[in-house]
Amino acid sequence: MLLKEGNGHQMENRKVAMAFLLSRAPEVVAVDERTIDWPGFGRCHFAAYTSKLGAMISTPNRDDNAFGQADWHANDKIAMFRDPGDGRVMVFICPIKPLFELRTIGQHGVKWADVQRTAEKAFVYRL
Repeated sequence: MLLKEGNGHQMENRKVAMAFLLSRAPEVVAVDERTIDWPGFGRCHFAAYTSKLGAMISTPNRDDNAFGQADWHANDKIAMFRDPGDGRVMVFICPIKPLFELRTIGQHGVKWADVQRTAEKAFVYRL
């Protein structure tokens, strides 16, 4: 597994995931620690996930619970880096707004099946 499972590793995981992506997709440019420019997809918020169920796209106790409440919602897309722990990682490029309407895990998470259905493009890389 490339990323560490469990809460408390989100920032470290994002750094590891971004370094991995930049090494495999040289056309991608890091703007800052949570934003990339990906030709053909635009400016993307970048997040990394290890959950088998899905991806958290909003955060309890923070002002990002509705689309438009956080600065990253203004990006063109979200690049969702998934490490399921089976020797491969995936990056899903999704429009942001539709994901907020698909939150079915608690009030903040989107199931991977919904991410895959919503994605404009998915990339798979082997570790």
